[in-house]
Amino acid sequence: MATKADRTLMQGFTCTEPARRNPRNGRSLPHHKEWEFEVQKWFRSGDAMADANGDAVHDGRLLLGLVGGGLAACASHSRLNHPGVETPLRKLLAFPGPIRNFKAFGIDCKHRGQGGAIADDAMEYVLADMFARERYAPTLVIARVDRRNAASEAFLGRHEFALIDDLPEPDEYRNWFTVLEAE
Repeated sequence: MATKADRTLMQGFTCTEPARRNPRNGRSLPHHKEWEFEVQKWFRSGDAMADANGDAVHDGRLLLGLVGGGLAACASHSRLNHPGVETPLRKLLAFPGPIRNFKAFGIDCKHRGQGGAIADDAMEYVLADMFARERYAPTLVIARVDRRNAASEAFLGRHEFALIDDLPEPDEYRNWFTVLEAE
């Protein structure tokens, strides 16, 4: 769990390449992977920590993964508290138990391209944390992913998340879910 002492570490978190520059004037162009840039900005700005610390009612969590003393992964989750999503989700899946909202997940660029081992380990740790927070009761996990982010959708698929097409969402995000159960 992240603390105030981790704020400086988080300000250096880089989970996307820098924006490209206009070759004529050197100005930044719009970022080519906006979804990665938004996640990076959220973790760096301190909003992720403020969100986790201010969300005690919904058990907000901000988890950091360190490798060799450097920040390798960031993840945030909490209990779902959004009736506009929760009600149709419960109806669609007939799930009466707790629901965790997977808010954000990122792997630092220095730790990418290594066969996904760090990302997979981080995901397993986050899912175990969610399950433990719900006292090992069957737990539904929902994650929203920008529909242009094929890599994250494939990653969720490898971790047994399934796409939900039937939830009303007016934006560019798609909903994915999995159910955590004792083995």
